[in-house]
Parts: sequence; structure tokens; C-alpha cells
Amino acid sequence: MKIALYITGLLIFLNSCTIVTSTNAPGKPEKAFPKAMIGKYELIYPESFQGMMEGADMKTTVEIKSDELIMNSGEGDSHMKLNDSISINKLGKQFYLCMGKEPSLNVFKVIKKGKDWELHSMNAKEGVTGDQLKPFFSQVTINSDLDEETGELTESYIVTIDDKKIDSYYKSDIIHVEPFTLKRTK
Repeated sequence: MKIALYITGLLIFLNSCTIVTSTNAPGKPEKAFPKAMIGKYELIYPESFQGMMEGADMKTTVEIKSDELIMNSGEGDSHMKLNDSISINKLGKQFYLCMGKEPSLNVFKVIKKGKDWELHSMNAKEGVTGDQLKPFFSQVTINSDLDEETGELTESYIVTIDDKKIDSYYKSDIIHVEPFTLKRTK
């Protein structure tokens, strides 16, 4: 239930961009988190997400152990075992955090910033089209969902990652640039 609440909050944030999920993970899965990532953090949400949660106490702590990630948003710990509901994948020298299970993965590029870590989602800026995504992936399909409450049609994209192109996607001007930050506390 706690993970569902976190994912719901994440989806609120994702509505301000074009949602991009993947059928596969980049690189190869690691058996453990990199030693440099192990520790305790506070999860700092992107600025646009914080604005939507004004007035709510959204302090989320994250502890990364060698084989699991533990999150707490004030309602108890949520344990996510490595290579179960999450994975850390390595492609060259780059790490990617993948959440979910194939064929519907949320992929985050992991970038070290001093003693902290930034998690850059694979989502694109609002209004990006499938044709704009095609040069960066081996396959792009559109997914349309009808919100039963509002009657609005929500479109997202499901892509197949090409390891040779993923870095150029993250360097492109269509990527949504607001990262989540893991701010080290210990």
C-alpha cells in the first residue's frame, strides 16, 4: 500500500510531462547497488512536484543497502528488493535505476552530484510526439488511457531501449530535465 501511495504521487508529477516507459532495461543488471550509493538519503522531489504537494509533509527518506532500497514517507518502511521490483543496471560507466517489471519499466538515469545522486526520469517534455522519440529508440508505440472520472484521454509512450542510443536521448532537448535528488544524510 505504501509503495502504491508513492507511485500515485509520482504519477501526479508525471502528468506535467510526456510519460515514457520501457519494455526493456538498458545495459546489464547488477547484483548489488554500487558501494558509492549505499547510505541514507532524503528524497528531494522536483520543483514542479513540490508545488502540487504544497501543505503536505512530503519528507521521504531512502536507505540504500547492497541489495535493497527502503523508502519511508512517514507511514512506515517500504522495502524494494534489488532485481525484484527494482534493478540497478550498468551500461558502460553509466547506471540506470529501473522500477517495475518488464514490459512496463520506469527508467531513471543515475548521476552523481557531489555526495548526492540525481535520478533523471526517461519522461519527455510535455507535448513531445512519437515521431520525436523514434530516433532515440528501436521501437515506439503510443498508449492511450481514458480516465473514467474526468473523461480525459491520457497518452503515453512505450519504447524499446537501444543501448547505443539511450545516452543521446538523455542529452537531447526533448527530455524532461527536472530530476529527483537523493540528498545524503549519513
